[in-house]
Amino acid sequence: MQAKNIPKMRTIKSYSLLISMLLGISINMEGQNAGNHFVFEQFKEATVLYKNKNKTSAKLNYNRATEEMVYTAADGKNMALYPIDQIDTIFFDTHKFVPVEKRFYEVLVQGKYPLYASYRCRMSVRAANIGYGTSSTTAVDNISSLNTSGEFYQFKLPENYKSEPYVFYYIDINKQLNKLTKAKELIKLFPNWKKEISQFIKDNKIKNDAPDISRVVQFISHL
Repeated sequence: MQAKNIPKMRTIKSYSLLISMLLGISINMEGQNAGNHFVFEQFKEATVLYKNKNKTSAKLNYNRATEEMVYTAADGKNMALYPIDQIDTIFFDTHKFVPVEKRFYEVLVQGKYPLYASYRCRMSVRAANIGYGTSSTTAVDNISSLNTSGEFYQFKLPENYKSEPYVFYYIDINKQLNKLTKAKELIKLFPNWKKEISQFIKDNKIKNDAPDISRVVQFISHL
């Protein structure tokens, strides 16, 4: 009798495994659409300082996909903050953003060698399901062509969209912005201090994230 029940137990286990896989896929897809195309996990209180010294307050968040500062309008819709050429600085609690051409950079380090972060993300669209819970994806090259209804301004993206955040760093050397993605790239920008910078990166186990790259820049500023 027990032997006859074994196939049923295996079948139950198989169904349980399949349900777990599907739930995992569902949770993963939801996570990919739950706001990681924004810098902050929610809209935050901010003070906007204009070049004419006027100030205004609003709840804002920076959109990595459109590279725009976004606010929630009176009708509940999320909108891009414009025009930005009249803005001097946007202050959050512990963050500060400045306009650079058509986008905003976060100010990470001030002083001798200012360091900025440009927050962006790669967007892709999932195509039709190709079986077993998987699907193919296509990169999005023209964000504006797919944002006609403001989909990317919403905190949760449509289910078929996926965003992959990344950051470009810019260091101001003699009024010229130099782009980098890794801390070691600073060695090429400051060849006269190659030995000192290399040793600092090694001794402090520097990672390629904003806090650690900021530490290296602050170290260079005191050389």
